[in-house]
Amino acid sequence: MKKIVAILSIVILTGCSTVINSQNKEGIANIDRELASIYKKFEENKHDYGSSYGEARDTILIRFQNKLAKTLENKAFENIKYDSLSSCIKIITSKDDNLKIFSWDEFNGGTRHIYNSMYQFKAKNNLVTGFLAIKTNSQEQANNTDISHYKIDKIEDTKYLVKGYGTYGGGKEFYVYRLLSFDGDTLKDCSGCFNGEDRFFYEIGRGMDNLIPKYNTTTKEILYYELTEAFVQGETNAPSGFMKSTGKILKLKYNDGVFIATNQ
Repeated sequence: MKKIVAILSIVILTGCSTVINSQNKEGIANIDRELASIYKKFEENKHDYGSSYGEARDTILIRFQNKLAKTLENKAFENIKYDSLSSCIKIITSKDDNLKIFSWDEFNGGTRHIYNSMYQFKAKNNLVTGFLAIKTNSQEQANNTDISHYKIDKIEDTKYLVKGYGTYGGGKEFYVYRLLSFDGDTLKDCSGCFNGEDRFFYEIGRGMDNLIPKYNTTTKEILYYELTEAFVQGETNAPSGFMKSTGKILKLKYNDGVFIATNQ
């Protein structure tokens, strides 16, 4: 009789555990779908600033940001796959799975896309989250970077090279590399680590994909083309406002915490 009771207890507990796990998975899936739904609604109402026929775009955007922030800081949701949300916004993850960056278009810059980004870092005992703002002249650019982050490369323990893309409109686009590190619960943006600059910034004409800078993970080098002013054809004194490649490849090599030019 005791054996029967013990077996029944195990069956009941196993059944309860299965139900709880199923409910947790469904809850996680619901969070993912809800975030995607809110952002899609924002995108559908991106031109509605006055809300004469619906909920104003900025109200929806704030709700999306608040929901995402609460989700990212919740340990119960740290392993969400974001299958639905990733179809709406850009989500990148480091190979060690410790750093995630979420970038979305705020559709308020006309031909110059305005992006915003949040990060989630798995520290030893908790999750570190926040907006990934760039500081300029001791001020933050209204919680946005104008950059859609597209790749993370781990440089050292808790130190990551993060690559972003943006566009001014008018046929120009730019690439920004940042070196982010984490000291416990504190996110640090590097200071003067790109040949004396805080960030590596590179502007080219739109569609010039062959000039996009690249990072070699083996040699820890950023490779990019030397650029020079381009002029309107037949008018040598009329600059076009765009740059062209000289054909020379330049390098920034990582050593002792900084990237230093090796061929300039």
